[in-house]
Amino acid sequence: MRYRLPLFLLCLLSGSGTLYAQSSTLVAPAVATAGTASVKGNGKVTGTVTDSVSNKPVEFATISLISTATGKPVDGTVTDERGRFTLNKVDNGTYTLSVSFIGYETYTKPAFTISEKEQEVELGRIILRPVNNKLQEVTVVGEKPLVEDKVDRMVYNAEQDITNIGGNASDVLKKVPSLTVDLDGNVQLRGSSNVRVLINNKPSSIMANSVADALRQIPSDMIKSVEVITSPSAKYDAEGTAGIINIITKKNTLYGVNGSVSTSVGNRNANGNANVNVRRGKIGFNANLGTHQSYNNKNESELERIVGLTAEEAFSSKLEQNGVSRRRGGGIFGQLGFDADLDSSNSINAGVNLYRGAFHSRGTQHSLTNYNNGLEEIASALRSKNENLSLDLNLGYTHIFKPQQELAVLGQWTNGAMDMESFQDNDILQQYENNRLLRTLRNTNEGSNREMTFQVDYTHPFKNKTLLEAGTKAILRHAESDALYRRFFTTSTAEELEPNAFTYDQDVYATYASYGFKLLKNYNVKSGARYEYTDLQGNYIAPFRPAFKDNYGNFIPNVLVSRTFKSQTFRVGYTQRIQRPQIWYLNPYVNEQDPKNVSFGNPELEPELTHSYELGYSNYFKTSSINVSLYWRQTNNAIESIRDIVGETDALPVDETTWRKAGVAYTTFYNIGKNATYGLSLSGNTKPMPRWNLGGSFNLNYINLKSTQQNNEAVQYNVNINSGYDFGKGLAAQFFGAYSSPRPTVQGKFSGYYYSSFSVKKDFWEKKGSLTLGVDNPFAKAIEFKSELSNKVFTQNGLNQNYNRGVRVSFSYRFGKIDMKQQPRRKKSIRNDDAKAGDTSN
Repeated sequence: MRYRLPLFLLCLLSGSGTLYAQSSTLVAPAVATAGTASVKGNGKVTGTVTDSVSNKPVEFATISLISTATGKPVDGTVTDERGRFTLNKVDNGTYTLSVSFIGYETYTKPAFTISEKEQEVELGRIILRPVNNKLQEVTVVGEKPLVEDKVDRMVYNAEQDITNIGGNASDVLKKVPSLTVDLDGNVQLRGSSNVRVLINNKPSSIMANSVADALRQIPSDMIKSVEVITSPSAKYDAEGTAGIINIITKKNTLYGVNGSVSTSVGNRNANGNANVNVRRGKIGFNANLGTHQSYNNKNESELERIVGLTAEEAFSSKLEQNGVSRRRGGGIFGQLGFDADLDSSNSINAGVNLYRGAFHSRGTQHSLTNYNNGLEEIASALRSKNENLSLDLNLGYTHIFKPQQELAVLGQWTNGAMDMESFQDNDILQQYENNRLLRTLRNTNEGSNREMTFQVDYTHPFKNKTLLEAGTKAILRHAESDALYRRFFTTSTAEELEPNAFTYDQDVYATYASYGFKLLKNYNVKSGARYEYTDLQGNYIAPFRPAFKDNYGNFIPNVLVSRTFKSQTFRVGYTQRIQRPQIWYLNPYVNEQDPKNVSFGNPELEPELTHSYELGYSNYFKTSSINVSLYWRQTNNAIESIRDIVGETDALPVDETTWRKAGVAYTTFYNIGKNATYGLSLSGNTKPMPRWNLGGSFNLNYINLKSTQQNNEAVQYNVNINSGYDFGKGLAAQFFGAYSSPRPTVQGKFSGYYYSSFSVKKDFWEKKGSLTLGVDNPFAKAIEFKSELSNKVFTQNGLNQNYNRGVRVSFSYRFGKIDMKQQPRRKKSIRNDDAKAGDTSN
């Protein structure tokens, strides 16, 4: 089936785009300072802050709890997107409450008391009155910790880390606790690559083909934060087996006209970014454009593969291969947004996201194969290019019946197109007894991935302070791939053509319900269930394969129970997940990377099914925090890449005997069996001195892979450390270092690797401008990446050296006027996080 852009989306989006309204870092929550009393009780204070003129919630208002005995603040927080706030663990006593926000008059609540008989105080609705004056040429900056541990997610505040300036999204994800990014840009969460990457809580067509390539196109200067969600509730799609990675981009929601520009130049990459925000009255527009370019990315490779078949076949070979390649390219990332408050209860938002990328590679390679009956030597000149264009359009409507009771109707349309092309000029110097032969190979693949989503969400509060969330959703996906192979030989004027076309339709219909409540007064419970029905159809032209259809339903429960003791929180959770393969895994397009290595997808892959259990503990004390998690994931039908020399005839796009004799390895994907992962995750942050912050994380996994073909098991770990120091007068420095141990696969392992960076930043012009000097991997000019793979037919050892030592200089400037008024409410957004996206593992 083919889809067209719905008329209602086209009409609205033709003249405007959406700002996915996110929380801006305006002010930091008030906290108890040195010398003030500390809060140690079990009391609770709640309330809602609204604007006196518009009657709308005030987001990010600062709440300060003040002891009447000492007159000093003992606790504090900020309001959420609905204007709500909660102060927990309040000791018995008498307090006043101060509410403040830039642009409003400060409000003070009269004294109230927390006692044994009255542990919970509901202050109800608190009204703030706007001040009459306007602030001109103001820059408002809020301080946040580098890493925040929230109840259901870990948040890495990328904009607080100056080592991110001048890089791309792949560089940012390397620094997020529990995540690792290898030299090819492939992302793992707690030892698993089965993750779903979202942008601003939404899927993007840019991620459909290769996550690694997509991350290289997003400038790091556009990223505000990265959220890691390992135990999502039922309101999320039945997402990736390991969890969700949500990249939040910077969006200015201040009133007035304001924005920023930045640029970075280095020996290996360069980027630029500009954004502007216009907000007047009830209407806001936002535009953002960024570009990232990479160059001088040199890679040296070595490969040794020994093939030994059965005695009956009496065949063996040894391949020695080495090559040098350089990769260059980049892309643009653009956003255009619009939102409007129709009245106090109704709002709309719409948006356009555009991605454009192009990467080119050029290199040489020498292959020498010794057979038991001859010798083959090939000198190859290799070229490839990968271009993509992605467009995302969305529209949303929200109606608020009363605080916490909301109805949201959402729609989204995405379209991604890719164009892959590779060239091989192979000079076959010797092949068995034949004379010298010249052969040119050209592969092309044009593909597209379209998706339409319709979603309705409803939340309803009850008097007993419980909350019900329910909704329904439909995702309609259509993917196409049209490949063509051309071969030219000097011995023949004829051109050999091999077509390979593929279409794939996948429709997912879902409904969910989630309910949060208190149990035995001290326990918080959030439980839910989701049902998803999948209908799919595949049509492709490969060796005599007919079309296929399938459908299946999945019931996905989840539960999360937490208990808080003063500053400590314990939580335990369970969820079940499903992860469907995307076009990268399904596409039967044969990518001949070089004369001896070929890869292609498997259109008949089944979805992965996972049971996930987690036990967590967190503690906050003075200027430090710590988080510990124990987890277990059991994945059935796990999708893994498999490399082989000899296989079933129907698994190959050409005659099996030809491939066997030539010693060519093919790589594709299979549902291998089971993947059991047992792990420990530890992260923490502290401030040994007021100007010095120090943080880090450690993740340890035991991975057990079982399949009908091979088994493997190993212990894997990764560790990172991040430290920054503020010297004062606008001068700051930051360091980041990480190491990841060898990673097991079904057929072997990939070696460990390390990464480090160092940056110095100087602010000037009253912090409107800044200049940053950054160095990546200062201790080595190249990083080695080794691989060891084997099965009953072959053994293979590979070595890649990635020359990525880099130096860059970055400049940024903030401009504009700010008219401080009510901040808009946060808009609902679509989350399509059920499908498994691709990587570039070989």
